[in-house]
Amino acid sequence: MKVLHTADWHIGQIFHNYSREEEHKFFFEQLKAIIIKEKPDVLVVSGDVFHTAIPTIVSQRLYYNFIVDLSRIDEDLQIVITSGNHDSPSRLEAPRPLWEAFNVTVVGMLDYHTDTDDSGLMFDASKIEVPVTKKGKVIGWVLAVPYMNAGNYPPIKDSDSVSKRIAAFYDSLLKHLKNRPDYDAGQSIVATGHLAVGNADIRGHSADIIGKLETLDIQDFKDVKGVDYWAFGHIHYAQAIKGIDNMRYAGSPFPISFNENYQHSVVSVSIADGKTETAVIPLKTLIPIVDFPSKPSGYEDALPYETVMMKLMEIVGDRAYVRLHVKADRPLTQADTMAMIQAFDGQNAMFCGIQSYFPEKKEGDDIQNVKTLSELKALSPFELGCSVYQKKNGEEMPEEMKEMFKKVCEEAEIRP
Repeated sequence: MKVLHTADWHIGQIFHNYSREEEHKFFFEQLKAIIIKEKPDVLVVSGDVFHTAIPTIVSQRLYYNFIVDLSRIDEDLQIVITSGNHDSPSRLEAPRPLWEAFNVTVVGMLDYHTDTDDSGLMFDASKIEVPVTKKGKVIGWVLAVPYMNAGNYPPIKDSDSVSKRIAAFYDSLLKHLKNRPDYDAGQSIVATGHLAVGNADIRGHSADIIGKLETLDIQDFKDVKGVDYWAFGHIHYAQAIKGIDNMRYAGSPFPISFNENYQHSVVSVSIADGKTETAVIPLKTLIPIVDFPSKPSGYEDALPYETVMMKLMEIVGDRAYVRLHVKADRPLTQADTMAMIQAFDGQNAMFCGIQSYFPEKKEGDDIQNVKTLSELKALSPFELGCSVYQKKNGEEMPEEMKEMFKKVCEEAEIRP
């Protein structure tokens, strides 16, 4: 069985007020060409089809037209799409009966029902067991698991972690599949998922965001046997996972943020005679992201405002998303900021913000060096505000701003 794996499309994303529609169309044309060349039996999309739970009509039209175009490339091509944490499960799955006419299976959520012995909620495993056929014969299966909240993984014991419950969930799916009368040992198995693996490289993601999601401990998957390829989504950096053979993130098709300045790709997977081979197929990026002049490590490595302004002509003529980096001893004035923005007017480059770098604060720099709770309580809101301003900006609050802030504090104190 041959599989093409992709994920994290994020259709409808607005990037610093710029639409990504043209970039999505550029990716879709590449994906169509790859499918024509690779001739996969099934295309697997592992979640985050849309960027928001309520996509615009334009975004939905782009998605529907593309999937229909793909289905017309090869009448034997199957497409399996699962939801991600950015998608609305019900909205994504609503056209499921219509999609079946195009050989497309969409799984947005698990369907639960109460077991006959009242033991609790059970899920409909048959819904996510998708047979892959070729010339009328089943050659493999896709366990199309969508994004799931931690509470939706069936419990084992009260003391078990979410990670152990995830592993047990996949193990139960495999056992259920292998008990089907239409399954035989010669058929390949691909399992999808939209989650974070604990030892994955999370470059391009905020560690804080990853930490708030259900993280899978790879050790809990050691005893889950029988999957030929794990097709994961959610982490945007394409990679193989160390510790489990044939477990991969396809990654996002192009940069979704300034942290994703790396090669993007899709994965071609060939499964035969119990062996799995993968090939990473690189994608071209239509509009690059650029940190200009470069992304410094801190204040000392950054260039001052005047230098950045002089060098801007080097970049504004090129089509790119540009984020500026500036050394600053004090916050940029509104006039300075507007001058940088106006340098992009009528140019090909697109302004995407300014990152300022201030000198590192030293102990004792604050106006108020508060050490105890009683000292903190003794400060007036005005004094505390002035202290916070200096700590943040490295300079005393301007007199005009002090007068305005003092008036606000006084009005707040007399308000009932």
